Amino acid sequence: MDSLKLDAEIQAERALSLPAFDRVNLLGIRRQLVVLLSLIGRDGIFDEYTRHDISHIDSLLESLNWIVPDKSKKKMTPADWLMAVLAIYFHDLGMLVTKNEFETRNESGFPQYVTTPSLR
Repeated sequence: MDSLKLDAEIQAERALSLPAFDRVNLLGIRRQLVVLLSLIGRDGIFDEYTRHDISHIDSLLESLNWIVPDKSKKKMTPADWLMAVLAIYFHDLGMLVTKNEFETRNESGFPQYVTTPSLR
């Protein structure tokens, strides 16, 4: 992919001209995301889930076309679009777990997290 093609990404890319975001490389983030998401499900971890690759991200980005009302779209700033796009980009990265992390999860705070509702 040589450019951002989805409407939400195109709107988000406009924010990169703002001083607060001038070092953000949205296309570069997307390219790295493709690589990272391809690792979800390796080693049998989360392989029973539906695919969480870039096609999943693209579907969610496309869903913004009907989730966000036109009236709201007109009020959204480029920074608003950027935050929405980044949230969609990164929402599944917690599923990126190594075999070692999975096998040693009981040596962390995970067991307490599972058994203590107030921590969730």
